[in-house]
Amino acid sequence: MRLKMWFYRGGNPTGVARTLDRGAAALHAQSRREVGTVTGTRLFRIGGLLVFVGAVAFVLQVVLRSVLTAGVDPAVSAQVGLWMPVNALGALGAALVLLGLPAVYVRMAGEGGMPGLVGFALIEVSWMFFGLFLSLYGALVLPWLADQAPRLVAASAPIPLGFVLAFALGLLAWLLGAVLLAVPFVRGPARARWVGYLLPASALWVLVGSFVIAPGGPASNLAVNLLSNLGPVLLLIGLGYLGFRVWAERAPTKHVGPAGDG
Repeated sequence: MRLKMWFYRGGNPTGVARTLDRGAAALHAQSRREVGTVTGTRLFRIGGLLVFVGAVAFVLQVVLRSVLTAGVDPAVSAQVGLWMPVNALGALGAALVLLGLPAVYVRMAGEGGMPGLVGFALIEVSWMFFGLFLSLYGALVLPWLADQAPRLVAASAPIPLGFVLAFALGLLAWLLGAVLLAVPFVRGPARARWVGYLLPASALWVLVGSFVIAPGGPASNLAVNLLSNLGPVLLLIGLGYLGFRVWAERAPTKHVGPAGDG
């Protein structure tokens, strides 16, 4: 009888029940928090993997497209059998980067702050044009134009004003976004300072490649053609590294159970 009275703490059996209920509720809440942490980390890793894979795919597209267009008239290269698959690969890579980039930003939001948010948004907008739109245009529209109206895609053909404006605005968004995103890397809060220098350099290289190295379109020399297309490659090396860094992270492991309650 004494043992029973001691167990119920003064003869009140509801005290033990309440204590057990509170312990179970605390354990359940702790489990849900840890499951949420694991799930969130897994989503971040998936986003980082998308950016990394998309960056690799688009860089491969840049190399293959440079090979196809070196020393060849655009009206001819656009009708080559590999032209459509190569540009489709670029569109897929650009789409993967756009899908995964928000997760990469959220993972490093504490390092980038508001400048990082604006920078990521501007890069997303610019990449919709330079990455996704131009690749889809190359895969779906350019081959048809090369067949039906080859003079419109010749190197000497005039460039539509709307395209020039879109190119200028997209490049401006790229440059501003890269500079804002580079701030936390150059100043030190974020790791890998070289990324902070590489991102703005990618936008500047688009200007150099388009108006200095190959102002008349694809160069006849393969090395020069690759060099003129180096801008997107530099950007994707930086973004691909950030995506790989997020993907390589592991979820924290914690033991849930009575033994973990100290």
